Amino acid sequence: MKAEFKALAVASTIVLFVLTLVSVALGATAFTPSLDLRPLAEFYLENCLNQFNKDLWAASPEAVTSMLWDYRGLDTVYETTVFFLAIIGSVAAFRFGEAFLRSYEESKRKQRREEGLSLIVKVITRLTFVLIVALSIAIALHGHLTPGGGFQAGSIFAVAPLLAIAAFSRRFVEEFGLTKNTCLAIRTTGLITIALIALIPLLSIALGFTGVFIIQNQPKPWALQPSFPGFPVYLGPIWLAGTLILFNVAEFLTVASGFTLLFILLSLPEDFFRRLMGK
Repeated sequence: MKAEFKALAVASTIVLFVLTLVSVALGATAFTPSLDLRPLAEFYLENCLNQFNKDLWAASPEAVTSMLWDYRGLDTVYETTVFFLAIIGSVAAFRFGEAFLRSYEESKRKQRREEGLSLIVKVITRLTFVLIVALSIAIALHGHLTPGGGFQAGSIFAVAPLLAIAAFSRRFVEEFGLTKNTCLAIRTTGLITIALIALIPLLSIALGFTGVFIIQNQPKPWALQPSFPGFPVYLGPIWLAGTLILFNVAEFLTVASGFTLLFILLSLPEDFFRRLMGK
């Protein structure tokens, strides 16, 4: 006990010493931010939700979403593409025949035992599953109005099947229809939707508009005239912010299905891969 106490005292002293050094360093280098707006902040305020001059706006009060899709949309598409390629690489690493998987499942079904954790955990997981899914959908649909967006919503959604796999089993998730092929189909649909929405403004060139950009949401004053008129901001009382809500929903489908696909593949038992390698 004396040795453990001594080790704890030494560790506490080291932590306290490090915190002191950090505090001194921060105090020596700290500075008071200027009260003036930085140029980047001014750009956000002028071009996200400029109610006084709607030629300068992205029709969204959520600055991050409007900038991600309306002003640096190509960068966002590249990030989505990187995620897409990562999923492709993961699927390739876990490549196997569906027929072999079905035969393995059939052999295991005959000797199937009680799967998952305790009854209490399963009940709580069922309730949590619904809440997580509802929250992720709400964040995806409101990401153009409040903090959030498609990627954040998709990441939150993926927690639900991950919890279900741990509490029940992979079969529980697949019974909901979240199989490998289903996730691949949903992910591909989301990516195709993003591509189609991004290219729709180019179709207006046939109508005589010259100020047109890929992924363009609203008209821009610096564009050639006549400029692309932009997408509808409102649908009755519903605030759509043009294409921003569509991009968020498509990104939500892509990210949610991609992560869920990885979790399904990672949850395959080791015995399955041993048989696969032996075959």
